Amino acid sequence: MQLRDYVTVLIKRWWVIALALAAAAVAAYGVSKLLPDTYRSQAVYLALANQADNGLNIVLRNSMNSYREMVMQPDVLDQISQAIGLDIKGEQWMQDVNIQPRPDEQKIIIEVDAPTLAQSMAMADAVGDRIVTEVNRINATLEGTARINVQRIQQARLIAIQPNTRINVLAGALLGLIVGVLLAYIIEYLDDTLKSSSDVERFVGLTTIGAIPSVDK
Repeated sequence: MQLRDYVTVLIKRWWVIALALAAAAVAAYGVSKLLPDTYRSQAVYLALANQADNGLNIVLRNSMNSYREMVMQPDVLDQISQAIGLDIKGEQWMQDVNIQPRPDEQKIIIEVDAPTLAQSMAMADAVGDRIVTEVNRINATLEGTARINVQRIQQARLIAIQPNTRINVLAGALLGLIVGVLLAYIIEYLDDTLKSSSDVERFVGLTTIGAIPSVDK
């Protein structure tokens, strides 16, 4: 097939492409509306050494992952849940809470998914406060003046609501377009009937000299 033939197939089977695109977009819209809303909140904390010391800065970078592990434990998350009056098990918090240490930026990013915005924000702030408490507890056991301090620089705020209906519909439409194009070529491939003189030329490899018109009785 030449490029002209591919374009001809798309024009001839446009209804297949349009139908697949519309069906996929409608399905994506329906699924998005059926799924419950999930609110994602984000809180940001800054970890800093209390004095300019290269060794202490290295300790800080190496310790940020351990701060995450101290909090991301079912028992600890159970305690946080009870402290803010939520009846949510620590195991569930493990799925909904994401703590991202960023040593290069000296930041700790906390993101929480929850069915309500208020709950999501409360959980994010509570987890951050627990990290601050754990770091202060460690500082209390250290000798000397070298300390690592963690402080909140951004209170929990909404950053996303899932599902995103617009994005899902666009993704569904794109998928429908691809499927529609494939179906158009598959249908054309399976259709072996000769409908025009160009089909005859392509099938027998000869040029059409003339055609006998049909006459209606």
